[in-house]
Amino acid sequence: MRIINRMFLFLFLTTAASGQSIKIATYNIYFLDAGISSERQANLKQVIAELNADVIAFQEINNRAALENILPDSYKIAIIDAKDEVQEVALAVRQPLKIHSSKFIYADEKFDNAFPRSRNLLQVEVEWKAARYFFLVCHAKSRRGGRAETDARREEASALIVDHIKANLADKNVIVLGDFNDNPDDRSMNILEYGDANAPGGIDTKEDSFLFNTSEDFLNSDFCSFGYNYLFKDTELDTFELTILGAARENNKWRGQKNVDYYRDVRVKAILFDQILVSKNLQNRVGQSGVFNKSVAVRGQSSRIKFQDGELIYTRRGAFASDHVPVWMVLN
Repeated sequence: MRIINRMFLFLFLTTAASGQSIKIATYNIYFLDAGISSERQANLKQVIAELNADVIAFQEINNRAALENILPDSYKIAIIDAKDEVQEVALAVRQPLKIHSSKFIYADEKFDNAFPRSRNLLQVEVEWKAARYFFLVCHAKSRRGGRAETDARREEASALIVDHIKANLADKNVIVLGDFNDNPDDRSMNILEYGDANAPGGIDTKEDSFLFNTSEDFLNSDFCSFGYNYLFKDTELDTFELTILGAARENNKWRGQKNVDYYRDVRVKAILFDQILVSKNLQNRVGQSGVFNKSVAVRGQSSRIKFQDGELIYTRRGAFASDHVPVWMVLN
């Protein structure tokens, strides 16, 4: 929703979980494995340090060792570590927050259309100040193959997430976060915001009624979370410009259209894919929110990969941290 502007932008914010607020972030790290270059490892460690979040949801993680390679010992990790999966989701929390349980939701193969491979919905139950919070970490189907062919899969995933919350987490503290591979105006996100599988795509005309999207106001300033590294990989400045003019308008322009060539037709390729939503009972506790804009997150030569016989192979190990940057919010 855009009716109430809750966005306060900072380069980074220091919070203490032992105090009255926690900082929550989501970060898609480009196919992170334990064999990354020393330059990339150093960059990622700096991103994590300067992000300074108490809770971080991760996507595109190869295994637990890959995360342990970049996280300080103060973090505890929840991950369902499958040997044959290279795009797992995970959640890391630091003391005094405690992980009580973690499990996949919709892990059955019949749900693979909505939640492909080990990008199943990860539920992690976390304790903070004697209260329980249920984090649902998402990594929706990508747009590869075209939006007209893949939109329905992301919309199905959102409808299933809504069903799970209504059936199992009603009236609980719920945070849904991750890489949704859609913009906040797209139908899959409106389904989550309104709790309605029939919600249409398009710019919101009323307040969120099921989950409050803490990241949606970023659209007003054309802030993105994916694609900055292509624009600022050579920057020598400490920070980069978050506003990419026309990003939201370009996404809306191509919604629902067929025969779109992404590389030829889509002029503004940066987009806001990574978002954090909270249950309505937490909305009045949402404080500052932002997109991480330290250049260490985008600078450097990119990595390159290919899939061969189902196996991920790096053809070049670059120094860049990721093709996404973290998105964060503070819960009071």
